[in-house]
Amino acid sequence: MPPHPVMAGMLRRRGLILAALLFASCARLVFGGVSAEAASPRVGREPEVQLHSLDDGSLEVIGGTYRALIGSDGNLHSLRVGEVEMLDDQTAISLGGFFYAGGPRKLGEKRHHSAFSVEVTDGTYAAQYRFSRDEVTVLLTNSATKPVPYFVVLSPAVRIARRADGTEAAAVPADERWGAVRFSTESGAYLELRGGTRVWGPWLGRQVWEVSQIPPGGRREIGFRAGRGEPPKPTLEQLVGVRAALSPEDGLYPAGRPIEMAVSLDNRSDGDVEAALSVELSATRQDVVIYNTSPVELPAKQVTEKQFLWQMSAPDFYAINVTATAGDREVGAARVVAGYMPEDIQPRVSRPAGFDQFWRRVLAEVGAEPPEYRMRRDDRRSRRGIEVWVVQYKSVAGRTIHAWYAMPARARGRPGILYLSGYGARPIDPPVGLAHQGWVVLAIDVRGNPVDRVRPRPFEDYCTEGIESPDGYVYREIVEHALSALNFLGSRPEADPDRVAVVGVSEGGGLAILLGALSLRVRAVAADAPMLVDFPLSLRAAGWPYTQIARYLHERPEAAEGAANTVAHFDAVNFAPDVRCPVLLSVGFLDEVSLPAAVFGLYNVLPGPKEIQAFPDAGHEGGGEKFWFYRLQWLREQLETTE
Repeated sequence: MPPHPVMAGMLRRRGLILAALLFASCARLVFGGVSAEAASPRVGREPEVQLHSLDDGSLEVIGGTYRALIGSDGNLHSLRVGEVEMLDDQTAISLGGFFYAGGPRKLGEKRHHSAFSVEVTDGTYAAQYRFSRDEVTVLLTNSATKPVPYFVVLSPAVRIARRADGTEAAAVPADERWGAVRFSTESGAYLELRGGTRVWGPWLGRQVWEVSQIPPGGRREIGFRAGRGEPPKPTLEQLVGVRAALSPEDGLYPAGRPIEMAVSLDNRSDGDVEAALSVELSATRQDVVIYNTSPVELPAKQVTEKQFLWQMSAPDFYAINVTATAGDREVGAARVVAGYMPEDIQPRVSRPAGFDQFWRRVLAEVGAEPPEYRMRRDDRRSRRGIEVWVVQYKSVAGRTIHAWYAMPARARGRPGILYLSGYGARPIDPPVGLAHQGWVVLAIDVRGNPVDRVRPRPFEDYCTEGIESPDGYVYREIVEHALSALNFLGSRPEADPDRVAVVGVSEGGGLAILLGALSLRVRAVAADAPMLVDFPLSLRAAGWPYTQIARYLHERPEAAEGAANTVAHFDAVNFAPDVRCPVLLSVGFLDEVSLPAAVFGLYNVLPGPKEIQAFPDAGHEGGGEKFWFYRLQWLREQLETTE
């Protein structure tokens, strides 16, 4: 029997409705979760997501609640809510959001770029970004043979981490097994992350969100949802502030003067707090530990002051850690480092047998002739009177080393700078800032990695490679590469071979000291937070990467004697007596890599003109922008004057 005419009309209308719903559903799939209205905006209405390709190869994404930046390396470097930056790509090796496999991975190759999505890969790991009004969704793919984690580093603006279900919250940096988390700032801006595994920290003072162990051949979808809400209710950890300050402020004490510290405990809450205050003082070069804990009453809305004095006898740097707890919760902490008679610190390092003969052989192997090289002008980076070139030169054993070469246009006979990269061979930028000073600058990657393109290994741990003998140790090769770079720089008509300085930070700073002793070409050395200094002390008390060597020796105790002999051949302290050119050192008292006790010990045995800039509140980052300008002036004084 045919359907009733009214019933037939209803069925036709229902079919049209179902078809429309099906079409809308498919449209959402095609456009990666963006609504059909966002995918096809009405005439006269701005789209809810806008993508803009920038000149440097990065991609700016503007959503309804956020502004994001996908860098030219394919990583999520920035995600802003209004004016608040939620991610941090400026700390150490952080790239914001990134795969970590032996180091942060760069995903520079773009496979697909549509109106609302982009896929990037390095051939092994891939990320497909999909953008909607208030969320960035990322599909992570691991094509490697081993599991890989993905990290997101949160900015200092983030104050509170809260489970997405709202059941628990903690002041950052938190360490919890929370995979779906809302990170909030004091202004109410928030970033909600889903699809992860845990949150942890502090990592250099930052909160990290992790997607753990994406399996080989596996995929994981994560989401970044941005928005604004009510400012979060502060926790007790935020309402109780702990500050420690030394007197004098420079943290340096002459003989006979006690170390003096004031602790301020600021209770900004509406109620009294019963707390416990713990203070631990420990020496760097000795087994001296002084520990004290005592109850302390913190009245509401008041600041409570405590004073501490210690009379020391041995020249050293002393770390003082202050912790306040309430119940079973740590509600505040502070750390200061004091230097007692630092001018009398003497490193317990001596030259091993065969030291001079070993380095004579190295110098003979490198020679004094310029290496074979090729140069290619980088037109994209050359601008505003500065020419930028990519250099490839042959070092020892036929190894090709890559470098940036930057100089003022039409330069002739200008002072030269050799810039040495830091540990881990992190990518280095063209040194245009130094070239703008009128100098000719060669910046080398000491491990030979390409400087102008994405590399398969953007970060390395190599401090134990070949540590069994000086001849096979990785730093022998590295020093040879740097000596060859000096030969190249000295051969160029743009540079004056008699006015060459070596500049480096961290590992590069330690290598600069070595070159100052090994090469007569070097007229000045500027070494910031130098590594490779006082290995016995650094292996005992410093952090990574010295801990890599300490772990290696713990696992292979039979190798300890050979390794001690090897690193002594590369300890900057053993080169210091032969450095006659002016030296500028910098050190942060809170540096746990280049220990201030080690750096001051090096400074004290340098025989020539020297200067040290100390920063009591700084870590391995050193003196920052202020010191950068001071170093430029110091280099100008060394290089622009004529004898």
